[in-house]
Amino acid sequence: MGTLPSGTVTFLFTDIEGSTQLWEKYPQEMRTALARHDEILRETIASHHGLIIKTTGDGIHAVFEKALDAVQATLSIQRAISMCRFFSEPGVSLSVRMGLHTGEAELRGNDYYGQVLNRAARIMSVAHGGQIVLSGITTEVIRDQLPVNMGIYDLGEHLLKDLSRPEHLYQLTAPDLLQEFPALKTLSMLADNLPAPLTSFIGREKELAEAIALVRSARLVTLTGSGGTGKSRLSVEIARQERASFPHGVWLIELAPLADASQIIPAIAQTFHQQEHPFGPLETMVLDYLRDKKLLLILDNCEHLIEACARLAGDLLQQCAGLKILASSREALGIAGEITYHTPSLADTEATRLFVERAQSANPNFHITDSNASSISQICSRLDGIPLAIELAAARVKLLSPEQIAARLDDRFRLLVGGSRTALPRQQTLRALIDWSYDLLSEEEKSLFRSASVFVGGWTLEALDAVADDPSAFEHLEQLVNKSLVITEERGHAMRYFMLETIRQYARERLFEAKESPAARDRHFLYFDNLAENIWKVFRTDTIHTWRNQADDETDNLRAAVEWGLENDAEKAIRLAANFCILTGWMGSRMEDGLTLCRTAIDRVRSLPPVNEGAAIDRQRSLARALFAQGMVGMSHGNIPVVLRDFQDAIAAARAAGDRRLLGYSLEMFFTATRFLNTPGGEAAAEEGFKIFTKELHDPWGLSLAYQNRARIAEERGDLSEKQVYLAKFKELIQQAPFSLQAGFFYLGTGLNERIHGNFEAAKSSFEEGLHVFRTLRNWNFQIIMTSELGHTARHMGKIGEAKNIYRETLKGWQNMGNRAAIANQLECFAFIALSEEDPQLSVRLLGAAETLRHTIQAPMADYEKVEYDGTLARLRNMLSEEEFHSAWSEGQSLSMEQAIELALNS
Repeated sequence: MGTLPSGTVTFLFTDIEGSTQLWEKYPQEMRTALARHDEILRETIASHHGLIIKTTGDGIHAVFEKALDAVQATLSIQRAISMCRFFSEPGVSLSVRMGLHTGEAELRGNDYYGQVLNRAARIMSVAHGGQIVLSGITTEVIRDQLPVNMGIYDLGEHLLKDLSRPEHLYQLTAPDLLQEFPALKTLSMLADNLPAPLTSFIGREKELAEAIALVRSARLVTLTGSGGTGKSRLSVEIARQERASFPHGVWLIELAPLADASQIIPAIAQTFHQQEHPFGPLETMVLDYLRDKKLLLILDNCEHLIEACARLAGDLLQQCAGLKILASSREALGIAGEITYHTPSLADTEATRLFVERAQSANPNFHITDSNASSISQICSRLDGIPLAIELAAARVKLLSPEQIAARLDDRFRLLVGGSRTALPRQQTLRALIDWSYDLLSEEEKSLFRSASVFVGGWTLEALDAVADDPSAFEHLEQLVNKSLVITEERGHAMRYFMLETIRQYARERLFEAKESPAARDRHFLYFDNLAENIWKVFRTDTIHTWRNQADDETDNLRAAVEWGLENDAEKAIRLAANFCILTGWMGSRMEDGLTLCRTAIDRVRSLPPVNEGAAIDRQRSLARALFAQGMVGMSHGNIPVVLRDFQDAIAAARAAGDRRLLGYSLEMFFTATRFLNTPGGEAAAEEGFKIFTKELHDPWGLSLAYQNRARIAEERGDLSEKQVYLAKFKELIQQAPFSLQAGFFYLGTGLNERIHGNFEAAKSSFEEGLHVFRTLRNWNFQIIMTSELGHTARHMGKIGEAKNIYRETLKGWQNMGNRAAIANQLECFAFIALSEEDPQLSVRLLGAAETLRHTIQAPMADYEKVEYDGTLARLRNMLSEEEFHSAWSEGQSLSMEQAIELALNS
């Protein structure tokens, strides 16, 4: 082998498709065929100034200094292969697939390695026999130099196995080569959270084509139009048809349930499973997550948050180059680069089709006839082709004929239009339709319709019975469902009920007009305050997972109830605010929502005037609960000084109220918080809490906190015997609550302790148990933490391959969640592995990249992490010269986070 070329080179990988079957069926002829195959490749590559690096199974790996030489060599090889008869049986031959990629060569001794090489191999692996596939870079290099007998066919962007960045691939063509091949064997790129269509999408061919063309040419397209014109449905259909154009998917963000601009970022974070972390604001995590993605984000129903949506869209488009936004709103966002598309009403034929299909859904016996066709046409025309209005009208065929419906429309519109129907603003038209539908209801149905408007995000039958002042709520709800004012969705073993947002807003206005809002919202508050007590009960037990789905369903209702309570009676609302804080902190992903409302409740209650002794005790008990909840959730948020103050205040309030249970909880959690900042007073607090739960109260959760803390204190004092006693007691309690947060934390703490003492099999077992617990609880953050700990354990056990596979999974997980501190830790773990695999240069580069990332986000490593880190650095400095070390370190520091991740994943 000659001297390997450096600088920019083009790599070629080849492989014989189906060679395993050929060897099985024609072993003797295959030996001769492979020898001839190798001869053709050697001679052709050499004649085109290429160099074979090595054989790879039944293929080769070669390098060329010029991309055009590589391309011409592949064409000559395919021609030579196609002309040879390798086997005696007719129709049997060798079929060779080829992949080319151009980039900067990375040399290690007398061989290549690195990203460019890996990408070239992956490109070859997705091709078919007889096919030559080029990367986008190679294509750009040779595009203007191709001879007239060659061509290039665009295969589009594809995700390649184990590579995070998609590749734009092309096929080399020539008249005498095969042209048609099956689709490339690449990974599926389709991902979305689009709702499954429950009804057919009718018409809109022209609008779809026009809007899709805009989405393809612009980065921000806003569908405008009045309520009910079908903007949301059109947005979803556009996204459904364009999924293949976005490697990282199309994602719907429903803004209608959100009452405040501060809830937009948490809603987006929840869609992508992002959670609050101590190291930075949630908005930064969302931006980090989206920064390198090529996806379509649908912001649906922006009108009530128009300014915030405009600012958010501007920020996202500036910082996320691969992102496109499709918005729907009653008005444009009004920012640079926006293309607006007015969503028109349905054409006459489309409107008729919609009416007939929806009418048949409501009444299977309905058919369009010669006698009712003109009335149906009249209905659609009078309703201006607005889909929502037509659907409401069609639902009435259970009660009225099309002729009767048309007659009633005439009566209702005359009041609103003043004789000029064609000049109507669309909002007025929609309101007229809802007025008409509302007037069809009985007085009892109207009352229920108004009461149901206090729910946000739907409701259950049990909730409606509690909130509606109606002994026949079920019967009247059935009528609202039949008349399409309420829609249903089956959740588990129960039905959930919803109003379209436009309908709900109309119903709320009617509620205000009837002066029924305060009473209805008071009943709504009382129901959800009582319901939320389940959160306080179950978050400390192994029944937390049984309430998980209900907590997700009712988050918006709970928030609305807290907000109403804070406006009207903060002293009553503080208990619900505390429970809501716990829900968002431990059972959801909107941690900041809960902390903000809890903090507001605490401040308002503290500002209230003094009360008599009995009421003062109740107030202190409520404050203790809220302060404890705020401290618990705040510990995950990361501001430990504030957390310490919250727990100290909770201790004082619990003492004043004589609430020994809350006092014990607060004392034990105060001890836990002191361990982050080495704050004095922790041991005394833990001792007092221990006495409460061992001598005064029977509380398994409090006792588990006390045992855990006693074990930690014993370890800090060096009393390992006492430590084991308390760990055994802790474990006994955990066995009684196997699927609780405390159980998960027990397995995490036990696993860490076992690994520190070199008991790796025991550590692995504990981490696997903890992973099972957190999967059951659907806690995304701790699932990745547990998986990462399994990777650390495998690495310490010398199972390097297993550890690398785990780290590849967790590194991608942290990247998707935008957790940059965890990414830095994973890069360091890959560096430790690189050193064990005797690749000090790679190890130093990864450590340099991790150091830069930690410095950028101000996230120093923990003390126990620093021990291995310092030892690794010392070994690397001994293995490399000072110049080699600093060169590799500087190279690592210059990498972007995405480049460092790719370097680690390809190692």
